[in-house]
Amino acid sequence: MTIEYELESEAGEVFALLTDADFLSDRLVALGEDPPEVAVKKKGKGVEISLRRVKHLDLPAVAAKIVGGEQRFAMTETWQPSEDGWVGEFLIDVIGAPASIAAEMELYPSEAGCIYRITHKPRVKVPLVGKKLEQILMKETEKGCDEAVSYTHLTLPTTLNSCRSRWSPYH
Repeated sequence: MTIEYELESEAGEVFALLTDADFLSDRLVALGEDPPEVAVKKKGKGVEISLRRVKHLDLPAVAAKIVGGEQRFAMTETWQPSEDGWVGEFLIDVIGAPASIAAEMELYPSEAGCIYRITHKPRVKVPLVGKKLEQILMKETEKGCDEAVSYTHLTLPTTLNSCRSRWSPYH
């Protein structure tokens, strides 16, 4: 599933926040997660981010049985400059569960500021219920992404009072 956000801030400002360890930690705590372990390293012209985080979710019974009420995640994210912005990818492993989320990201200028596009690919390796769990994981991923981008939007200098998401019914 691809989610596309249009932010009324320059791509460089957004990129600076998305690769700032303090901002990433503050954002996760503000969104209700336990304080994460965050490491940001420059790698050539790119950036690598490592996160270990804990989130408490109220999942449907079929998912809670497999992953529990407290989810632990290990994430590696990389960004590289592209022709007109940045491209990135991440992999989130759900610790203790046969699940992961891979994503590809793009951040580039637009007339209004910038576009932040994310394509998520959840994977759950459980016979019989794997596809159902992937749907639940996708729904939670989309919700978490929307919250994270909204928090980022509110942190940036802008004249808009809400974040425009191309998948949102309010766009």
